Amino acid sequence: MNKVYVNLYCDEIKECVLKLPLSDTNHKWTYMGLLIVPDCKAQQIYKELVNLRCLANPKRKWGDCKEECKWHAKNNTEVHYQKLDNSIKYQIASKWVQYWLADRENIYFYILGLDLTNLDRDRFGPSSQQDRHSTIYNRFFRTAITKSLKSYFAAYDRIIVQDIYHDRGNQEHHKYFPWHAIFKINEQDEKVYIASDSIRFIDSDHRKEDGHDIHSHFIQFIDVILGCVMNCLHLNSTAPNKLALAKESLELVERLINDPGNINSKHKYVGRQKIEFFPKRDLRGLDENSLEYQVLKLDQFYTQRPLMIESEITGQGSLF
Repeated sequence: MNKVYVNLYCDEIKECVLKLPLSDTNHKWTYMGLLIVPDCKAQQIYKELVNLRCLANPKRKWGDCKEECKWHAKNNTEVHYQKLDNSIKYQIASKWVQYWLADRENIYFYILGLDLTNLDRDRFGPSSQQDRHSTIYNRFFRTAITKSLKSYFAAYDRIIVQDIYHDRGNQEHHKYFPWHAIFKINEQDEKVYIASDSIRFIDSDHRKEDGHDIHSHFIQFIDVILGCVMNCLHLNSTAPNKLALAKESLELVERLINDPGNINSKHKYVGRQKIEFFPKRDLRGLDENSLEYQVLKLDQFYTQRPLMIESEITGQGSLF
């Protein structure tokens, strides 16, 4: 049997407001990002990320200095998209984005944006429940895992997920999230198997006691990618470093959103990287037994959306 072994690294951006162009309507979005690291590529990706922390010219391998330079401790910092005011953090994040843009075979990820305004939240329990957002996230987290893995690794008979790592947050304390998606996938899916019983929640800061030198780096990496994608879509921050980083990524983000099936792209992202959104339409009010409802519900995942950052670049609002 032909098998592939992977680890998953997950991050979330919760309930971001987007004002639609030429409209008074605001939509609330949540994003989940999954970095999928095949076991055979993990060490190579990690070494690339950690070596890019060295800002020396000429470039050196991290840790190879005969004596640690005065910048070593400062460069050994958590890289987080929302905390890029620090020049060193921005420079490292920028190198990581350039690594992502230059890669043609190693970096796999899946990003799913949930339009909470178009979503029928009543299907996810009463509004009085303690954390309905985590219930919604849990349901689509399972979908994101199976959808991405079975698409990217379709050539394999069996996809073994050794561990799922998630940045610490509210989901860690949810009644179902740490184990439910794993249980359901193992119970219902014949191709995907998750070897661990529960999600491992770790600190994204690799220097902390509940962080991890390798796994926390991968969570930092998907955080940077996810932050770039969201800022391209929302233009939620015009802070100079965040805006510059999002603009660096725009070339690839725009292709992933507007031309996701282009097998001739120089970036070779098909079968490795995808950004999707759900739901395409608000079906509340339609008769669930009607033909219209049955047809529309089958076409609720989509990729094309306006990129608000383009208005910052061109000076014109997007009319998409």
